[in-house]
Amino acid sequence: MKFYHRKVILEISDSVYEPQEDSLLLAEILERYKLAGKKCLDMGCGSGLLAILMAKKGAKVIACDVNPEAIKITASNAKANNVKIKTIKSDLFSALNDSYDFIIFNPPYLPAENLEGQSSSRFRRTKFSEDTHQHKEQWSGGKTGRDIIEKFLQELPKHFNKNGKSLMVFSSLTGEKEVRKLCEKNDIFFRILKREKIPWEKLILAELSK
Repeated sequence: MKFYHRKVILEISDSVYEPQEDSLLLAEILERYKLAGKKCLDMGCGSGLLAILMAKKGAKVIACDVNPEAIKITASNAKANNVKIKTIKSDLFSALNDSYDFIIFNPPYLPAENLEGQSSSRFRRTKFSEDTHQHKEQWSGGKTGRDIIEKFLQELPKHFNKNGKSLMVFSSLTGEKEVRKLCEKNDIFFRILKREKIPWEKLILAELSK
């Protein structure tokens, strides 16, 4: 299946998260940033849309994902869109030792307790299980939606270059106040850039920095 965004054309795999409203919100805000020559990380790259957009802005891009199929398809999509991206299989920062000028992250953030019975592709995130070597569907970021976000925020400050910034999107269902508190706990400055209402929730896009 093909996905089109401006001049980017992506091949989408059934086992990789397809760009949706949250991805497009990140893509929109990404346009505000001057990234030429900067070292950038697409955390949880999926099909590679955001990594490709950063590379097209002249950034030196590393794309990582826990799902090996995402790594494979991001590399293929980068080549098809004539950009150079380094791909690394990593569960969050586990395989990453470097620091970055800019980090973009679209995490699984929907609370499992709010999604029982939902079957829309809107709620499907694929996670690779190291234990079973099988792909399994991950609807959310745990019971509250903050499990993966919390792990990310705990490690984030160690991977910022001087004046480094991060963009992260989550949902009103995840809890804006709670995410803000997690940032404060990890000495991360939290600033809301945009809230966007969609039928079932409100998307929240935040800029994070030291």
